[in-house]
Amino acid sequence: MEKEISNEEKMRFNSLYQQIIEIACGNFMFRQEPSGRRDPLDTIGVLLNMMSEEIYNSCFKSQQREEHPEFHFSIFLNDNYHITSYTSETPTILKWDEKKIDRPVSEILSNNSVTILKKELESNGEKPYQRLIALDFLTENKGLYRTPCTIQKMTGINSDCSYVITAFRFKNKDEEEEEKESNTAQSSKSEKKESAATKILLKQVRLYILRNLHTELPSLKELGLIHRTNKTKLKEEFKKMYGTTIPRFHMEKRLEKGALLIRSTELPISIIMQRCGFKDHSHFSKNFRLQYGQTPSQYRKENTWSIQ
Repeated sequence: MEKEISNEEKMRFNSLYQQIIEIACGNFMFRQEPSGRRDPLDTIGVLLNMMSEEIYNSCFKSQQREEHPEFHFSIFLNDNYHITSYTSETPTILKWDEKKIDRPVSEILSNNSVTILKKELESNGEKPYQRLIALDFLTENKGLYRTPCTIQKMTGINSDCSYVITAFRFKNKDEEEEEKESNTAQSSKSEKKESAATKILLKQVRLYILRNLHTELPSLKELGLIHRTNKTKLKEEFKKMYGTTIPRFHMEKRLEKGALLIRSTELPISIIMQRCGFKDHSHFSKNFRLQYGQTPSQYRKENTWSIQ
């Protein structure tokens, strides 16, 4: 007699399957949260996490192997997520013209970063190690300043310092040696460094797009602000490196994800459409047909995987 699968196990299977889908679509940031049972499903989740981490590090973090984190600034919050203090260099780095004391953290962070902050703090006690998370700080000119940060709960009796956001910057280990070289050598290395920095930027933009296939893409101006660059450079360099425009790349990857879900799941096409960020069925169907030569329904009939 076959053992009936519980709803909880079904949810865990679905989570594993979702991660495989994300990896297939090029998103290596999806992670499994261990259940604590240490059973075969947890083992598979750990292995998938390790694989995602290895791929992400080799593709997107190779430059950081030559760099080490250096303290940037800190901001302290109370139990209500209000700013109580910050290190002296913080206003200069973030270009604040006025004091930001006794204000909600939502006034210095983007909406998405506030959500990330609270989610991280809520689960902070369950995580065995600190990790760097990119947060977008708001500057006085309504720009965004992105920097990797750690987010921690503070222990002690001082309620004014319940949480701390610590920002870091990456400094090249060979930076001092480079400064001693001749102007000609410095110029040459500067060009190479700029080229390498541009490649890293474009890989980060590409990863951002792949992580957001479920929604509409921000404008090129907003995308530039998120990644601390300008619209023109982003537009030109992305096409030069990947041979297509950012909107086209986003559309192609959304449709690839849709095609993968259509042929490998029994989800209704209306649900798949929503998971790929389309609000209108005709818009999804029209673009799908342009890319695959068939409507989603026709594609499912001819490409459904048969699993025994």
